[in-house]
Amino acid sequence: MQRADFAVIGRGLMGTACALYLARAGCDVALIGPDEPQDRSLHNGPFGSFHDAGRITRAIADDPVWARFAQRSIARYDALQQQSGIGFFDPCGAMVAGPSAGHMAQLAQDFLKCAAELQLAHQPMDDAAFAAHHPYFRLSNGSVGAFDPTGGVIDPRAMRQAHETLAIAAGADVNRASVVARHGGRLDLSDGTALQAGHVVLAMGGWSAMPSLGHAELAMRVYQRTVLLVGVDDRQADLLAGMPSLIFVPDDRHTDLYVLPPIRYPDGHRYIKIGGEAASPIATDAATLNAWFKTEGSQAAATRLCAHLHALMPELTITRTISAPCAVSFTATGHPYIGQLDDATTVLTGGNGAAAKCADELGRLGAMTALGGDIATEGLGADLAPVFM
Repeated sequence: MQRADFAVIGRGLMGTACALYLARAGCDVALIGPDEPQDRSLHNGPFGSFHDAGRITRAIADDPVWARFAQRSIARYDALQQQSGIGFFDPCGAMVAGPSAGHMAQLAQDFLKCAAELQLAHQPMDDAAFAAHHPYFRLSNGSVGAFDPTGGVIDPRAMRQAHETLAIAAGADVNRASVVARHGGRLDLSDGTALQAGHVVLAMGGWSAMPSLGHAELAMRVYQRTVLLVGVDDRQADLLAGMPSLIFVPDDRHTDLYVLPPIRYPDGHRYIKIGGEAASPIATDAATLNAWFKTEGSQAAATRLCAHLHALMPELTITRTISAPCAVSFTATGHPYIGQLDDATTVLTGGNGAAAKCADELGRLGAMTALGGDIATEGLGADLAPVFM
């Protein structure tokens, strides 16, 4: 039987970062989870949230707790890239825009208030500024917001690989199986082996909401979301050089959408990514969530997203579209759950649609918690203790 001081279940963004910080603390660490499947339709284990080439990153946020997570993580991007030799950050900037009046007016005001309170680098913007700096966007009249020069785009696959490369260099072991059963510190793996750990970190994303490994049921909802990749040719992509990532509110929406600048995906094509849904189904068990990731997402949602992108960028010529499934986990507190369930178990989960960019700091806090530290001393402005059903 294999043995480790700490077993981190989940080779996603938060789990891999946690394994790095545990290994750097001198612990014997096993990082457990499958590789990204080559064929999603044939994969029956958990899927990772990092199976993508583009995510927004920004320090500015409408919640100071998330702003602190992001600010600390972004400050360490350069070191992670240099130490691992893996680039994952495009500092193209990030923009947030919302209406100055109406039911969604508070969003932009919260972004601006948070940026001012935390003294985050930002440039307030109004209609005229948006039009002057980013003429390819057609934002609603009366839009206000800000530009965050520290933001941009990260490649989540590459960022996770940077963390894993450094974790291995620090002594961590990687096991590419799934955990199929847990009996205290004993983990039975899908490859038929077993591992005995002194402490287990549950960093399984949406699968953490499904208490299949014997932990208490967390108060967390996992939504089945759809994202759309909109293909553009190289000429258009070159014309959009300097385009920032964007969070905005269309005229007819009660929620915000996000858009990323053209990114070259593994198939060689360049895509603008758009996402965000007002409502989507909730996955209540692991089988439902697994089945969702084998689909192409909701075609109705993809159609709506395409229409919103056309309204935002009417001069865009679309060469192809690809829809894909996504899952977003929302906690009862609106913040991640980072805490010990008992002396031998720590939970690290609950991205709330904002965790990818913050994964380095969240992983650090998860490692600190697993080691018995008190993250209440970190000045986060919130209690991250898990809430149960």
